[in-house]
Amino acid sequence: MRLRNTRHFWRECQLVAASSLAIALLTFATYKLHLDATTVVLFYVLVVVLQSLAGGYVASVIVAVVAAAFLDFFFLPPLFSFRIDDPRNVVSWLVFLVIGLVITRLVTRVRVEERSARLHGTEAEHLYEIAMRLLLLTPDQVGGSPALRVIRDVLGSAAVCLFDASTIECSMDGISQYDLAERTRQAYIFGKDANDAACGVFVRCLRIGNTITGAIGVEGLADAETISPAFPVLVATALERAHTFRRASHETAAVQAEVFRTAILDALAHEFKTPLATILAVVGGLRESQRLGPEEVEMAGIIDSEASRLGHLTTRLLRMAQLDREEVKPRLRNTNITALVERVVHRYTAQFPDRRIAVNCLGPTSQAPADRELLDLAVTQLLDNAFKYSVPGSAVTVGIGAEEESITVRVQNEGGSIAPQERDRIFERFYRGSHVRRLVSGAGLGLYVARKIAVAHGGNLDLDKSASPGAVVLCLTLPALHSNGIHSVAANQ
Repeated sequence: MRLRNTRHFWRECQLVAASSLAIALLTFATYKLHLDATTVVLFYVLVVVLQSLAGGYVASVIVAVVAAAFLDFFFLPPLFSFRIDDPRNVVSWLVFLVIGLVITRLVTRVRVEERSARLHGTEAEHLYEIAMRLLLLTPDQVGGSPALRVIRDVLGSAAVCLFDASTIECSMDGISQYDLAERTRQAYIFGKDANDAACGVFVRCLRIGNTITGAIGVEGLADAETISPAFPVLVATALERAHTFRRASHETAAVQAEVFRTAILDALAHEFKTPLATILAVVGGLRESQRLGPEEVEMAGIIDSEASRLGHLTTRLLRMAQLDREEVKPRLRNTNITALVERVVHRYTAQFPDRRIAVNCLGPTSQAPADRELLDLAVTQLLDNAFKYSVPGSAVTVGIGAEEESITVRVQNEGGSIAPQERDRIFERFYRGSHVRRLVSGAGLGLYVARKIAVAHGGNLDLDKSASPGAVVLCLTLPALHSNGIHSVAANQ
């Protein structure tokens, strides 16, 4: 920038010198030809106009003052003096000076506006060409070298660098001599644009709203004005479009993969049922034969227990796959909700002896019309979710409460958290939180199926958003037995 200002200063000095020389030559010629002051004024105005078209405002003012001085000294009596005796000549001289200054101002303003319009036109052409060529690229090319090559070709720069905050990666096209990648990264870190006219390096932060999503640096430009203010907005929009496309593609692929996995699990679960039934039958026959020793009886008991557990898991997989594809149609019967929940908790306690789980009954024995198998699966899913997303060694608490119209099963775990923007989405099919998906494997179907079961019973499954920080509480609500609507449904089953 300093070098550019120095060059501009010397150019203005050269123009002032040339115009002053032209005024001197005109003065000598008109003086020798004995032309009157009116004719000389016209020549001087012509020089001032030409100077205004070529130079800046300050230089033009200097030339106008020089012309006024020559007019006074050589053509207004007394000659060869800067003193004017005739008041009319004073008025004429002042009018000339004012006209020269006004012309200088107007011509300079027109020239500046013309230059600005030309610059804006060039910027608009560049933006249009960049936008059109970026739209022709596939979304996976927008954040890489193909998009940077488009920008470099249109702007005519030596190198272009893009820092993408979502991937924390720098992409470069061209050869940089002034460490463009590091300058671009630093601009993002400090959230501030950077201009280095001496090196021809200009960096702009990319923003979507108030969020900085990256930075783009350009090297090899003569002036920062070459970069339009809309340029970083265009690049940020194109980058966000590419990110949105990738996220949508990944989510679509994940959903398709989950559908295929569910189908495979369904098929495998069916294949497992027959051999498991055979194993259980054979082990039962061996234990009843009374031909086994104590150690063999113990091993047969382990086989029977583990085979039963595998059979339960297989049944659960089958039910999950079926409920994911079909509407839930519960077979309602009068059910002791407290006993059912305690049975599921006991099963989990036996399977996970290292985890602490407590059951709190907040009222008398709770009765409700329910499909015992489906409700068992829903409570199992809630406990499974609590164990997965809680800190190892923390307690899981199950509370059962009865009110006049409903029965509530609350499952609480400590050490987990759900982001506020995800609280309304955790019950969606295949949805898993952005944080937990990297820590715990899963399909994103558990809470979705559990809510389907609760809704099919006339109740609901919700997240208690008023829970204390660091705790996650899921509330499964069922209509009580004496609720008229549900009682009539149970009677018709």
